[in-house]
Amino acid sequence: MMRRVLFFVLIAVVSIGAAWAIAHIPGHVSASFGSITIETSAPVAILGLIVLAIVIILIWSLCRWIISLPARGHTWHAQRQRHLGEKAVTRLLVALAADDKREAWREARRARRLLGESPYTLLLTAEAGRMSGRDEEATRAFLALASRRDARFLGLRGLLRQAVAREDWAEAMQLAKQAEETRPGTAWVRQERAELALRTENWAEALELAGDDGKRTAYYIAAADAETDSARALAYAKQAWKRDPTFAPAVLAYAQRLRANGQERRAASVIMKTWKQAPQPDLAAFLLATVADATARYQLAKRLVSHNPNDPESHLLMARVALDAGILADARQHVEALQKDGVLQRRMYLLIAELEELEAGDTEAGRRAQREALRHAAVAEPDSRWQCSTCRSDFDAWHPKCPVCHSISTISWVVSRPAERAPVIEQLPAQVA
Repeated sequence: MMRRVLFFVLIAVVSIGAAWAIAHIPGHVSASFGSITIETSAPVAILGLIVLAIVIILIWSLCRWIISLPARGHTWHAQRQRHLGEKAVTRLLVALAADDKREAWREARRARRLLGESPYTLLLTAEAGRMSGRDEEATRAFLALASRRDARFLGLRGLLRQAVAREDWAEAMQLAKQAEETRPGTAWVRQERAELALRTENWAEALELAGDDGKRTAYYIAAADAETDSARALAYAKQAWKRDPTFAPAVLAYAQRLRANGQERRAASVIMKTWKQAPQPDLAAFLLATVADATARYQLAKRLVSHNPNDPESHLLMARVALDAGILADARQHVEALQKDGVLQRRMYLLIAELEELEAGDTEAGRRAQREALRHAAVAEPDSRWQCSTCRSDFDAWHPKCPVCHSISTISWVVSRPAERAPVIEQLPAQVA
């Protein structure tokens, strides 16, 4: 407050001083305009010039104001439109949040009309159109965004979401690559491309894009199966085996490529090492596939199970190959070991039925023992099997993607655990000579 008072006092003093100085200027001023002559003192002439200058300035300002009226009107109209447009955008955002489809679409059109084709009005129009089921309108808005250099990524992202929603995977992959080119290194784009690669079962690309999410073993196996180049297929399979040398599909993928390359001994060694830690029927089937003679298969199976002779899978395998080779005493020994361990699987009872048929033949005791074994097989515990942990569907073979629920890397080998006590079935008769 004190500063303002001092300022006004200073202005007053200066003005009075200037007026006093002008009033004491000596002399006269004479001006002639044709026949008119004006004479006056110097102070009055100076004062007249000052007034004239002020009048000229005022007239010039008035003219400028009049000339600028159209532009000022246009500016006022633009500001009013912007104000109304911003209010429409606010109402649009509220409608989107409230999931009010009709209100959102109405406000989107209003905002676009008032504010024009700006990136955010196009984006909001697209979102309102998508939410209200106007997919064509949304597509046009996203295409308009994609055509703008400064908003291309927004348009591509919207178009990609639409392609995924209608399950147009080829279009989605193309859009994702374009988005990657627009903004290289974007985490969201990389994640989308990885998910699309999994959906389209492009396992090699999934390996490049997906991080170490715990499913890479499945990706390597599937990539090996899909790869046409034998060297690359072997490399994928080897990576799968290295990541999990106890997972039967990974081991088999590697062993199959070794066999195809003529490395049979290496393939057999891989299978036998895995059997020592995690026996699984598919491993034995692969190892014995190239051996036609039943006795030779029996001897090779003995070598295999010697690494883990007491596992139920070892007994089941040896009972099977012993029956095929006609070595019934050995088959009986393994079946009895299974019963002693409380294995109640259907496979075991079917082996017992086949053993009774071969040993007792068409006799009353043999038929009775077979019926008893088959009766137990009908109500037995399920065999160890491949099962999806998501949908609980059972399969005869492993798949990288569940054929039922399409989950990735959820199928695993489910082992039926031995019961505490096996059901008592009729005593097996002595072997018939």
